[in-house]
Amino acid sequence: MNRHARIIAGTLFLLLAFAAITLIRINPNASTPTRSNQSRQAGVTIGLVKGLLFTQEFTAAKDYMRGVDIICTHSGRKNTNENTLLLLDAGFSTLYKTTFNSSILKEGDLTPILFEHTVFVGKGKPAYLCLYSNDGTKDNAIHLLFNPADSTGPFYASRAIENDMEASLKNKIGQYKGSLMMRTFETGSSQFWQMKFLLYFLAVILAIIIIWFPQFRSALTATRIRPEWAFVVIALPFSLLFAFLTPPLQVPDESLHYDRIWEITEFHILKSPGTVPASIPRLYENFVHLRQANGQKTSAAEIRKSLEIKAEPVNRVAYTPPSNTLTYLPQALGVMAGKPFTSSIATLMYLGRISNLLISILILFFAIRIMPGFKWIFLILALMPKTLFLFGSLSYDSLTISLSFLAMAVFFHYAFACERQITLKDLGLMALIAVLLLLCKPPSFLLALLFFFIPPRKFGRIYKYIMIGVGVVALAVILLKVVPVASRYMSEPGVTAEASLPPSAESEEQELIRPDEQIRIILNDIPGYMKLIANSGLILYRSYILESFVGLLGFIDVELPDMLTYSYLLVILLTALLFWNETVRLGPCKKGLLLMIFILGYIIIETAMYVYATKPGRDSVFGVQGRYFIPMAPLFFMLFYNKYLNPTLNILVSGRRKEYLMAKSKLQPAIRQEILSKEYFFDRMFSLALIAFCTFTLLYSIYVTLIRYYDI
Repeated sequence: MNRHARIIAGTLFLLLAFAAITLIRINPNASTPTRSNQSRQAGVTIGLVKGLLFTQEFTAAKDYMRGVDIICTHSGRKNTNENTLLLLDAGFSTLYKTTFNSSILKEGDLTPILFEHTVFVGKGKPAYLCLYSNDGTKDNAIHLLFNPADSTGPFYASRAIENDMEASLKNKIGQYKGSLMMRTFETGSSQFWQMKFLLYFLAVILAIIIIWFPQFRSALTATRIRPEWAFVVIALPFSLLFAFLTPPLQVPDESLHYDRIWEITEFHILKSPGTVPASIPRLYENFVHLRQANGQKTSAAEIRKSLEIKAEPVNRVAYTPPSNTLTYLPQALGVMAGKPFTSSIATLMYLGRISNLLISILILFFAIRIMPGFKWIFLILALMPKTLFLFGSLSYDSLTISLSFLAMAVFFHYAFACERQITLKDLGLMALIAVLLLLCKPPSFLLALLFFFIPPRKFGRIYKYIMIGVGVVALAVILLKVVPVASRYMSEPGVTAEASLPPSAESEEQELIRPDEQIRIILNDIPGYMKLIANSGLILYRSYILESFVGLLGFIDVELPDMLTYSYLLVILLTALLFWNETVRLGPCKKGLLLMIFILGYIIIETAMYVYATKPGRDSVFGVQGRYFIPMAPLFFMLFYNKYLNPTLNILVSGRRKEYLMAKSKLQPAIRQEILSKEYFFDRMFSLALIAFCTFTLLYSIYVTLIRYYDI
């Protein structure tokens, strides 16, 4: 294509893109609610049957409404009746109407009902949210849940009078104490203009690439993108943003983490007295109103005021300490470094977050640097919003993730990149990493099985290889039996049921958790238990696990749009399919080992939560979050590694494609090798696209964090 043709094509693309972006309505963000009146102590209404109308009165917080979430119960039935939701203004005129089947409503969980278009209500004006059914019966109807302690507005039931909503609303038969359990999505504009401006910018960039494609190709071919440095450049600022934008102790279990970190800074390393300064719980209480209450906000002024809370070493309170120590050392270093300069509990907490993210990013930098063949899978998993959010917190997951990635990188390096004989120093490094993984989180020790990727020839003699392999297994057994910390860790997962609570699960009391009984249930029916954990993770809680794997930030209440979550998962899959390295060969046996390690990890994680966080008698596993699977996620995506797609695409977009296709058969291999070893234009182009996509996702994640916690 000559220059004039490219100018015409680029200009035409720009005009069409601008027209489409301008004309297509983009609804405002609906990932973070404006108000929320959820409660763990729910009331239940009578059934939503024919002839009955339930109405929630409220005052609009913003001009436009985008949708609502409601919570109901099916009362143990499979309800299939049709329901109608109406939004009325103060004059009883219909602003919006939609129908839905009861079968789509989740049991005891928030079900989103997003409007097809934004609806103007008017800030400060009263409105009515009405729910009724034309065919609901006593045996086929949902029951709405309400919050008895909330006061959003009157919530009542009325006799429905056909074609007369005003008369129906006035025909009350009873008012409930409290309000309908719901969340509203409101906005100040009818379109999501921030997204449109971004799309305009992207359209201009693409038009420029089309017009100056030869120059772009030359510049990109001459540019080498180092994934480890790209990771640091992106991860550092975004982790810091998460660390400072997320209010104090608004990460699952972060208050418990801070308690244990504080003890470590007082050098209670192995034996914990179980007491901390009373000022830590006071800091927690200042922000507890934000937890899983999406309508609640904080402010910079409130956070600055919390900095005035000072540590009180003498005035102490008791708490139940987590048993592990290693995973809290990075955070403790930051707190210890700050103690000589400040006594502010909140300031020291932020220093702990910063220390945690710096050490985690450093470890991952080296992991990506030495990893052969899978650098970009590491990069995109490490740049997930959930990963960087955890890095910018006090959570021990950050060290578990970074060490797990480093372990994979080390074993793959010795298996595929190191051509010399394995020395005692190399074995010592592998053993050290295995021990650290075991002390961080026992399931991660399974990664030590990647030792068997290393060819026996690198050990000199086969008997050495076998002995070392047996030693790897023996090491785990010895440590679990001899090291008290590791043994206690296996009996205390370090996860509270409350913090792990998926939106669909009811509140569980710890005294109802009986591990011995759960273990007996498993042993009595192992095939049935395997079916239970497969059904729980792959069907019942699949969407929740995937959402909390990519995003679901804050106290598991800052949600990314589904489109962004599943787009990110698709991009990870494409990365696994489209990158290839000729030095790495994964045959069926190696992929079988990867799959086995991943499945074993899944079973152990599900079993730990079934035994230590699930009440006996439940037919699903309680509290499993997607973040638990991040340390082993690369293993799953490595299963898609192949040697066909990447070479084909690199040749297809190469500037020497015609030369390659027209060359004689005996010359084609040499040209192909030059394209794949020197040019690899597709790799560079796709890498650039990955970096842009990750950056956009993180920017959006910061945006939803801002609007979740602050009035902007």
